[in-house]
Amino acid sequence: MVETPQVLEANDPRRVRSDLDERINVIRQRVMTRESLLQIINKYGLFNEKGSSLTTTELIDKMRAKIIVETISSNSQRQQATAFTISFEDQHPEVALQVTNDLVTLFLDWNIKLRTEGATETTEFLSQESSKLKAEVDRLEEKISAYKRQNSNNLPEQLNLRTTMMARAENDLYAVERDIRGSNEELRALEAELSVAKHGMSDDPSQTLPALKAEYTKLSAVYTESHPDLRALKRKIDALEQGLTAPEPATTAGKVTNLAVFTVQARIDAVKARMESLQQQKAMLQDKISQNEHAMELTPRVAQGLEILIRDRDSAQRKFDELRNKKMNAQIAQSLESENMSERFSLLEPPVLPEKPFKPDRKKILALGFFLALASAVGVVMLLESMDKRIRGAEALAHVLGTRPLAVIPFLKTEQEMNIKNGMYFWASFVGMWRRAKT
Repeated sequence: MVETPQVLEANDPRRVRSDLDERINVIRQRVMTRESLLQIINKYGLFNEKGSSLTTTELIDKMRAKIIVETISSNSQRQQATAFTISFEDQHPEVALQVTNDLVTLFLDWNIKLRTEGATETTEFLSQESSKLKAEVDRLEEKISAYKRQNSNNLPEQLNLRTTMMARAENDLYAVERDIRGSNEELRALEAELSVAKHGMSDDPSQTLPALKAEYTKLSAVYTESHPDLRALKRKIDALEQGLTAPEPATTAGKVTNLAVFTVQARIDAVKARMESLQQQKAMLQDKISQNEHAMELTPRVAQGLEILIRDRDSAQRKFDELRNKKMNAQIAQSLESENMSERFSLLEPPVLPEKPFKPDRKKILALGFFLALASAVGVVMLLESMDKRIRGAEALAHVLGTRPLAVIPFLKTEQEMNIKNGMYFWASFVGMWRRAKT
């Protein structure tokens, strides 16, 4: 009987018991190999009465024909077998018992051996495949790391950072350009002041100031106060007004003019230096924006390549996890097999010595022989009568001659003839009984 492994079922309730019929068939093929059967034949001297006329192949075929393995199901509606029987036929009951014991031992041993070997081979195979997949996962991990290092500036996770940096650079560039424009306006105003300072304000500044104010009034009607031209005129007007409200003695006019020119020139140099610095900042910001734009253009292609590598890595990782789980189950099955706690064959009834012949049925053979003897005797008599052309009796003679005889003289048997006839009957009966007893 096959016993269900309760430990394994508690471990994995979804596990379905293997097909017992298929496993019995595999074990039967292992047991009934040429080598195994020849060992049993030679051990018990089977078929010695006909050993001289049978070849080795014929002995093996005859041995296989006498071994019977039948499966038994606990429910007629189920296809799964729950037990099986092993039997062997031989004309000697003691030999049949011994051979059946050997066959039972072979079946039990081969069942343990095949299941243990199967669990061991499965564990080794899964271990090898797990090692291969682990190496593949490590290789893909290293490939992903190298790919990230090679494209560290174009990774998808840096896209938001790149966008923020680009927006900040654009804002900074806008501010720098605004400062550059303001510096240009200031530089133009300072250049006007420098021109006024170089003339020492001796060319009737009262005429120049009204002209500038008139031009400022004219432009104010067209532009707003933040316009660069209006701002430049405003600075010139303020500079002239400051020059008019602070008159100096004539003896110091030349020194004042030189000092004013030097002051304005210094301010112009400072504005130019600031503008040069702003231009450098502008170039740096433009370069940074270009780099971010280029990186953002490359990011989708880098993301696609990285996605392919990650997908391959995840696929290999899933296979590795599946094989690792199968390996753990196989190791559990191997432990159960080694401790004989898995599905196993249990011997319910050992082979017993036959109490009476299995075949043939001697009573039926005797009855059949008796009826066949009677039928054959009647048939032989009828056949002989049909073949005998001699004339026996007065009626037969009258039938042949067409007239009846005048008289009939009976056959008179002597005592010697009677003794011979009785002896023939006796010997015929003795021979018939002897033949029936032999069969």
